[in-house]
Amino acid sequence: MYHAHVYFPLREQDKAQALNEIIRQERQDVLRVFPLVGRLVGPHKMPMFEIHLESLSEEFLAWLDTIRGDFSVLIHPVSEEELLDHTERAIWLGREIGVFEEKLEK
Repeated sequence: MYHAHVYFPLREQDKAQALNEIIRQERQDVLRVFPLVGRLVGPHKMPMFEIHLESLSEEFLAWLDTIRGDFSVLIHPVSEEELLDHTERAIWLGREIGVFEEKLEK
């Protein structure tokens, strides 16, 4: 299982919503696309929306990188080692903005 977090500034919430809809409509391999969260939550340093994937493919990464625009995307595996998942095991598309590491279980 993988999670992808698409980060957006609030002033670009409309663009983020449009991207959210494109992913919902075009990707049958995505398990779930969550609604936009317009505030900081958990370890995330910006508003974001989340995508759940059973597995991660190079094709999906390339597709998401093409359509994400200027939004940064954090992609990470899901395990019991949250800190490693969100840092050392993470993949970033766009600018790496990091996470609040102190909010993650080691």
